[in-house]
Amino acid sequence: MCLAFPGRIIEIDGDYAKIDFGSNVIKSNINIAEINPKVGDYVLVHAGYAIQVLDMEEAENTIKYWQENLLWKCERCSIAEECPLGNIAMSIKRRIYDIRRV
Repeated sequence: MCLAFPGRIIEIDGDYAKIDFGSNVIKSNINIAEINPKVGDYVLVHAGYAIQVLDMEEAENTIKYWQENLLWKCERCSIAEECPLGNIAMSIKRRIYDIRRV
């Protein structure tokens, strides 16, 4: 099964972007050549490629879906900290925990 995660573009350099996935998870060198996004756009990222530009409502719904339905899988995975997706998921989980503690 292929999974893509939403993130916001914070910097573009040619065909590559720096993308903020939240919780201080920022990835560089994400290929954006096929979709032509702008700084500030939310995109779906899979295997180092931005595959779709999302409008704000789609981005919010996708992030909410991840938070509510998929994070529990990464919590129970033995390689979550080694997996790029698991790493992002666990960072988001920590951020949610920090917000709830305040």
